[in-house]
Amino acid sequence: MDIKKILAVALALVGGYFLLKALWWLLGLVFSVVFVLLQVVLVAVIAVPIYLLIRRKLLK
Repeated sequence: MDIKKILAVALALVGGYFLLKALWWLLGLVFSVVFVLLQVVLVAVIAVPIYLLIRRKLLK
């Protein structure tokens, strides 16, 4: 094989590896943000009925 072909294969493998790492990091970041937003929504879904119940009891 020619040295240019070997160099091209090596660079393609290294580039693909770093691209995969970057995409994996980005995917992890997206899932983290979605998970945090889901937690906030879940807390709001639980907190609003409790707030309404407490407010109703206090205003009687």
